Amino acid sequence: MDRFGSIITAAGLGCFAFAFVLSSLYPWMITGGSKPETNIAVLAQDVSPEFRDLKARWPVAFDAAYPQGVDALTMQQLVGVSPDDARRGRSEAAWEASYAQALRDGRDSYISEGCWHCHSQYVRPVSNEDQRWGPVSVWEQDNNSLQRPMLWGTRRVGPDLTYEGGLRSNDWHAAHFWRPSEVSPGSVMPRYPWFFREGWQVRRRIDPEIAERTGLSGDTSYALPGVYDSQAEAEAALQSTRDSLPNSLAAESERLFVEQGKGLNHRGLSMLAYIQWLGTWMPEPEPEAES
Repeated sequence: MDRFGSIITAAGLGCFAFAFVLSSLYPWMITGGSKPETNIAVLAQDVSPEFRDLKARWPVAFDAAYPQGVDALTMQQLVGVSPDDARRGRSEAAWEASYAQALRDGRDSYISEGCWHCHSQYVRPVSNEDQRWGPVSVWEQDNNSLQRPMLWGTRRVGPDLTYEGGLRSNDWHAAHFWRPSEVSPGSVMPRYPWFFREGWQVRRRIDPEIAERTGLSGDTSYALPGVYDSQAEAEAALQSTRDSLPNSLAAESERLFVEQGKGLNHRGLSMLAYIQWLGTWMPEPEPEAES
């Protein structure tokens, strides 16, 4: 029995050593060839629509998290701006700089929060994983700075996230961070309330006729984008919204009010940006050599 135990111990240590060596060699093998590793600045040149949506939904937190994004214009803000306007060029540069920071910060948070313990980022060619998570992973997908260190995962308690980017909305992920079991019944993922900040929001009560027709309470409301640090800032935003309403929508003004609320903070925005990036990048294929 003692001999059997020694064999098991030696086998376990051997497997650990093999995995350690493989994890060390793999990055070297894929970066030591003819294709250079893609850095974050290049990755950020393709700004995802989900990241642009973050500024539209949480503008106050976005501007605080990414000061270089002050010139980044949303799709709504670009309406009426001509293609030759210099603001478009400044906007795109601001988007890329903000995206690069968000991806870097999000990857670091993903590691520090231990997400890689329960979620893998490597679809293996076994157990029909490609039918559940997507195409089997190839080394080209890992040949970039955001995949350092390798985040293959260990326990696989949660789903593989190799191709998570764009599969779900930003709202879904925000709700999932706040209380996972409400959007994913049976989930054992812990809550992440520190991804959120408390503040003040402008809200709008629904139209009384709609409330009656749909059976909703007349007090039902939804938040307008923006969570402000103080009630005074929220009241100023409320007044600005009222002033922008045309006369035909004067009744809307009476349904607007200010209330305490929550929204994503810097850490939450960056984590969401990183998760929405996963699986969306592949290097450009090299042109075939002429024969």
